[in-house]
Amino acid sequence: MIELQHHRIAANHTLHHYVTAGGGRPLVLLHGFPQTWYQWRAVIDRLAPEFLVIAPDLRGLGGVPGPSGGYDKHSQASDVLAIVEAVAPGQSVILCGHDMGAYVAFAYALDNRDAVDALVTVDAPLPGTALGDGFPANPHVWHSRFHANSDLAQMLITGHEREYISYFITTKIHDRGAITEEDIDLYTAAYKAPGALRAALEGYRALRQDGALNRAALADGGKLSIPFVAVGSEATASAAELEAMAAEMSVGGRVELIADSGHWIPEEKPDELAAIIRAVAAEPRRA
Repeated sequence: MIELQHHRIAANHTLHHYVTAGGGRPLVLLHGFPQTWYQWRAVIDRLAPEFLVIAPDLRGLGGVPGPSGGYDKHSQASDVLAIVEAVAPGQSVILCGHDMGAYVAFAYALDNRDAVDALVTVDAPLPGTALGDGFPANPHVWHSRFHANSDLAQMLITGHEREYISYFITTKIHDRGAITEEDIDLYTAAYKAPGALRAALEGYRALRQDGALNRAALADGGKLSIPFVAVGSEATASAAELEAMAAEMSVGGRVELIADSGHWIPEEKPDELAAIIRAVAAEPRRA
């Protein structure tokens, strides 16, 4: 049984919750919507024997209301950096983010190029790329524009958090046993906490800003030269689109599509994702 340790840290004018486990090279796992650090539980079990796993809750989650602003992904990346510096000061990290967490991981890599060894994004079209900038207009991702109208979305979801989260998860899943009713209860409790839903929705409102910040960072610093893998679900992702995205933002990045999984790859296919993380962590930087 992997021992999990829960921590809190004050940084950037708010409190943050994060979980650590294991030992070795630091591996940061960043969750998406509508989840928390808990979505990584199966991946942590597989990788904590090899890595020092750091799994934060994003700003405004973890039981502590977030500030009124700072939900662009570069600001959230600075939250993660403060956590990394508290746990593994001066060390470079391997980053893996799913969904909105992948956007934060991308921003972290752009802002801290010398302190990131590898990046894995999971089922996430990155803002600032052609795929990511076209994402809100895709009718299959109706929730992006809905969530970005955060006042309306909060009004309609409040009081129906469990129904909404259950619908959101079950309509994007392949293996219905991977996320149980009890897991949905945990996610619901997290998003019913004061300020949590608002914080999550503000992350969507900031997507246009994220794209502008990412494009500026790529123009200024060039493409990422660290090992990079864009992971997607074989059922929903286009290899060609992900390869084009990887070429826009990285040197030598590659794509891995996972079969028999929906959007929730960390919970549906933890063995496959853990193997991808191990492999990319072992790769050298590109020139």
